[in-house]
Amino acid sequence: MITKVSTQYFKQFTNQEFFLTPLSLLAGPNNSGKSTLMQAIMVWNLAMQRWIEKKGPGSGSKAKERSGTPITRQEFRALPLPSMDQLWTDTHTSLRRSEGKPGAPRPLVITLHGKDKEGVDWKLGFEFRYNGPEQIHVKPVAEHMKDLDRARRELSVIYIPPFSGIGVNETRYDRPFQEMLVGQGKGGDILRNLLLEVSGKDGSGDWEELEKIIEDVFQYRLMKPVYDGSPYITCQYLKGIPPTRGFGGLSPLDISTTGSGFHQILLILAFMFARPTTLILLDEPDAHLHVLLQKQLYDILRTLCHSRKGQLVIATHSEVLIDTTSPEQIVSFYREPHCLTSGNDRDQVREALKRVSSLELLLAEDADGILYLEGNTDFDLLRVWADILEHPIKNWFKGQPFWHNNHGRNPREARAHFFSLKAIRPSLNAVLLLDGDNRNVPDREIDGDKLTILRWERYEAESYLLHPEALERFIAAEKGALFANAAMNYLREQLPPAFFKSPLETSAFLKAEPASKTLLPKLLECADVELSKNEYSLIAKQMNPEELPPEIAEKLSKIYSVVCVDRLLN
Repeated sequence: MITKVSTQYFKQFTNQEFFLTPLSLLAGPNNSGKSTLMQAIMVWNLAMQRWIEKKGPGSGSKAKERSGTPITRQEFRALPLPSMDQLWTDTHTSLRRSEGKPGAPRPLVITLHGKDKEGVDWKLGFEFRYNGPEQIHVKPVAEHMKDLDRARRELSVIYIPPFSGIGVNETRYDRPFQEMLVGQGKGGDILRNLLLEVSGKDGSGDWEELEKIIEDVFQYRLMKPVYDGSPYITCQYLKGIPPTRGFGGLSPLDISTTGSGFHQILLILAFMFARPTTLILLDEPDAHLHVLLQKQLYDILRTLCHSRKGQLVIATHSEVLIDTTSPEQIVSFYREPHCLTSGNDRDQVREALKRVSSLELLLAEDADGILYLEGNTDFDLLRVWADILEHPIKNWFKGQPFWHNNHGRNPREARAHFFSLKAIRPSLNAVLLLDGDNRNVPDREIDGDKLTILRWERYEAESYLLHPEALERFIAAEKGALFANAAMNYLREQLPPAFFKSPLETSAFLKAEPASKTLLPKLLECADVELSKNEYSLIAKQMNPEELPPEIAEKLSKIYSVVCVDRLLN
């Protein structure tokens, strides 16, 4: 098992360490380095294979024990490269003045640390030297040579790229060509070859296990591939499970006719059964999958790896995978890559996880603050209003905003949730925006360090939708002028004349009236408009800046000062 990967001058990482567990989830934004870590392992693996093939025991080489071996760009199957300098940080293959002797070779080094089955530590690094756009030179790190045999015995690696589709036809490919396609991210192009390999492993039980998983997940019968020397491999399935081994009246269909979710899962399983290894690198296995399938696949992968005593490293954006993974198994790629719970007491983390999800821990890593709201409608209204007012916080709403839905519960719940987050990220700030129905809860009962409490002057956020012109405009757009007039007549019957003269002012009536439960539903009913509460932001989109009370801009500014601290400082 690999416990750590160290890189020096490899792609975007000048000097970086990554700590891994038997199951490691790599989580973070796009282009943050998740795939780069996997590529580092694949490049290391290719270097070891090539060096052992040309210089290692049994190669027949009479060169010195630690002499290097060249690898050409055509032979470099780990990933596609237009030029070999693309492996180096900033493509600089020589040292800069700040790094050492200017012009000297820049030492790209990838080192893997691991434990063997007996728990003995091993470490093996490979040095890469640039020989030109078409060739690099690779050799083991001198002081690690004693561990080379152990690393070679203990570690075998496969990389499964994100699914990119399969072709209608596929012929037999030799292993080097298959590896080249995988390195190019074309794993789907060898799906039939992989299935043929699995079906040919007589007595292993692998085909039967693969077949059973497909039946359990999709209720399809996967048929054994056929290749008789003709140009193409035939891979078919039955859209159902016949009661016997026959077709049961079902017509065989080519696997290319199924959906991308089926292809994605079949490809991953085909790799795992065709190429049993000690380490599986999975890049975005959740792509193309419904959330329920994501969870099913994740459970299958964990079960297979555990039973086969393998190690699984997954790069993902999936909230489902993140939330079902223990924090100590998550490597965060927000800011500098690190283990999610590094530097924190495990007992403290366990307590925090009673209230906080792994996804929220991950988001807290890259956030200045968290916003607590009563529900989704409040969030949607604030987002729309920020856009209408051209408020600076609008970009926060459009990005990956860190907020928590308190679901209308007692504000003390939000306070407890925030303090659980602070146990892991002490510098985190928070703002809690409360509706009028929480006026009986004094600030002192929910106040706390770095927690800002805001309260709407009106009863709730939806109360600020009560602007005559905006409501009339919305209903007219939905149903026409006649319905808009009927709705406005109803509104005049319910609200005092002062409201129509000064709709931006907050009256005692607006402070006491829950608009989302009384006025708005009945107004929409009069206008024959079907609109649920979670769609009220559609009304907000019809509002003009001058129809929003100044209080809304004030609230947005206060929230911005908490959740966007770094932007304000910069």
